[in-house]
Order: sequence, then C-alpha cells, then structure tokens
Amino acid sequence: RMTVSIRITGLEDAQRLLGADFAPAMRAATTDIAKEVENEARPYPPATQANSSAEQRWYKRGYGPQWRRKDGTVGGRKTSQVLDKTWGIEAQGTMGAKVGPSATYAPYLHNSEKQTTWARARGWVSDRKAIEKVVASGAIQRIVGQAIMGAFRKGR
Repeated sequence: RMTVSIRITGLEDAQRLLGADFAPAMRAATTDIAKEVENEARPYPPATQANSSAEQRWYKRGYGPQWRRKDGTVGGRKTSQVLDKTWGIEAQGTMGAKVGPSATYAPYLHNSEKQTTWARARGWVSDRKAIEKVVASGAIQRIVGQAIMGAFRKGR
C-alpha cells in the first residue's frame, strides 16, 4: 500500500489555545485524505486492443488471459486477482494512513518506482501522480481545515 506523509505543524499549540483535542479529528482526516488518493489512482484506464476479444489472444479484466481456439471456442486461465477489489485503507499510528491495492502485481501498475513503462503508457496512475493531484487540488487543506473546525465546535 502507498504511504502518504502529511506534516501538520502547530497542532499542539492550536489544541492548547483553543482547548480542543484534535487527535480524533486528525485520524479521521488522514483516512479522508487517503480516500482522495485512492479516488485518483484506483480507476482503470480505458481498455485497449489488448482487452479486445477481436484479437486471437487478449486479457479479460477480472478474469485473465483468453484465446480463441482453432475451432472458434474460447480458452482461458482465471488468473486475475481483480485489482479493483483489493484496494483498502489502513490506519497507521495515531495520525497516518496507507492506501492501495494488495494484488501482487499492483506495484507494477501504481508504484512510481516500480511502474512499468507498459502500465504508464496505458494510463495507469502512479502513487506519486495521485498524491500530486490531491495536493494540487487543495483537498488536504480543505479536509484538515474541516476536521479542525469540527473538533473545535465539539470542544466548545
């Protein structure tokens, strides 16, 4: 799973000044931020000719490789780990989260250091690109701001 590291400075000072415990809200915020990263990285890119049954051999998403036999019937091997169903978010420590798929081949599609040129060329989004999109969108500031304001309102 991908790890997103976010450093929030001044949280202890804000808690002391405002008299609110922000830790539960920040734990929830890290999960929400991880969900934003998942939303950027998780979608499959558009199918290509490699996924078309018009070919002699093709890859059927959610199943595995298939082929057309000489007699016209279709053979195949059910090898897919169904990447889409292996995504998850795990809490890490008091204010962290890991997000990503657990399929064995996932790093070759999503890990920016291990992603194959084949996967990149077909539009699979790397962890780094997903994180960059979330950072650029302002979602982190919005989520953290909402969490702090919610905690402050509860603490009054």
